[in-house]
Amino acid sequence: MLQIYGATDRGMVREANEDRFAGEVFDRWCGYAVVCDGMGGEIGGGIAAGIAAEEVRRMVESSLRPHMEERSLRLLLETAVAGANRAVYTRSEQNGGALRGMGSTLCAVLISNGTALIANVGDSRCYLLRNGTLTLMTEDHTIVAKMMRQGLLSPKEAASHPDRHAITRAIGVEPEVLPDYTVVQLARGDTLLLCSDGLYNALPPDELSPLLADILNGGDIHTLIDRANAAGGPDNITAVLIHNR
Repeated sequence: MLQIYGATDRGMVREANEDRFAGEVFDRWCGYAVVCDGMGGEIGGGIAAGIAAEEVRRMVESSLRPHMEERSLRLLLETAVAGANRAVYTRSEQNGGALRGMGSTLCAVLISNGTALIANVGDSRCYLLRNGTLTLMTEDHTIVAKMMRQGLLSPKEAASHPDRHAITRAIGVEPEVLPDYTVVQLARGDTLLLCSDGLYNALPPDELSPLLADILNGGDIHTLIDRANAAGGPDNITAVLIHNR
């Protein structure tokens, strides 16, 4: 049986929260979640993230069904992400282009009968917690992540690089976007964590794992928010947990 719950906070530094999330369980083994982190200024970022999350919610809630095959899940998620990109881009071009350049990250997952399909654009992430081990399931679309993959930066160098927040793909910046897709076959007890960079930049994996275990044992998801804020909370913080009981 799936359980989905989330929390968001503006953090300790930002004046507004530009993160948005949505998620719902439709059937015991069928559900979805999405996390979006806006960019493009205090107003534009929140608008972009809100449009993207709402578009995914609307399209998925109208079409996701139990017992869907992986092929059908992929088509639905591709359609939802493309629709979110188109909706944000169209809005950014309206009113004389006052919001031109706004965009959002997007990390979404659809689940049907143990098959989880993850889509990622930008640097919001999805982790899998399985048997106490936390594994990153998505790849950041950032300049620094690309340099690390090329062996040009070490993790320590990346942590302080001036371009560490510069993303290379975003929802709504261009007429079309290229997401990454990952398939995971969930086992009983598995948990997926979808989060914005305000969480994982404040709490490294060795801190996240025990916190997630405590939450799954009856704790409160807001513990993640509190701990990230205690670590400085320099950005908006969003976390969504999907637990396959």
